[in-house]
Amino acid sequence: MIKKFSTIYLFNLVTNHLNLKIFTLFLLVIFGFGSNISFSMQFDEGIDYRVIDVKKNKPNTGNIEVIEFFGYFCPHCKNFSPALKKWEKSLPKNIKFTQLHVPFRDINHQRLFFALKNINSEDKLHYKIFDAIQVQGIPFNNFLQILSWVESHGVDEAEFEESWNSNKVKADMKNATKLMELYKIDGVPQLIVNDTYLTSPGMVGGSHKRALKVVEYLLQKK
Repeated sequence: MIKKFSTIYLFNLVTNHLNLKIFTLFLLVIFGFGSNISFSMQFDEGIDYRVIDVKKNKPNTGNIEVIEFFGYFCPHCKNFSPALKKWEKSLPKNIKFTQLHVPFRDINHQRLFFALKNINSEDKLHYKIFDAIQVQGIPFNNFLQILSWVESHGVDEAEFEESWNSNKVKADMKNATKLMELYKIDGVPQLIVNDTYLTSPGMVGGSHKRALKVVEYLLQKK
């Protein structure tokens, strides 16, 4: 009887001890690892983003907007583009996403972007232009070279030439350059969130995923 009692007592003691260890481990996962995960999703002003509030200098359209400033010549823009395009497709309808080409390096690159965008052809040639400039070494520094290239990639020559010379494209270029100066864009790619914040992959250690997480955080930030 004494032996039986001791065995049962020992079994319960060991079981309770194991349960306590399991429970302790559970708490560590929730409050230990969980706090680390939470910490990793915190973003710091001046490190991950900076405040550039320019709303007072722009008319209030009521839109929630994310703007990417980029350039076809930029390897970082080329590498960032697939993640950014995928992210863009996940945005709710109340958030507007806009890409603006900067006038750095060669003004013809900016003009090419807006001329194609004006005739709804930029999206299908976006990655091909990156490759043409950065991989194939085509400079795209004069109209005839650009015209020949876009025609060889399925764009109507007359339509493109009309767009290239249009007042709409000239106005779009002027507006993009004006906004670049307003936001003090000094490199690419850079992202503007709702006329209030600026961030970039470069500010977050080069991580495309983290840069987009910062944008999502800033969209929710009041």
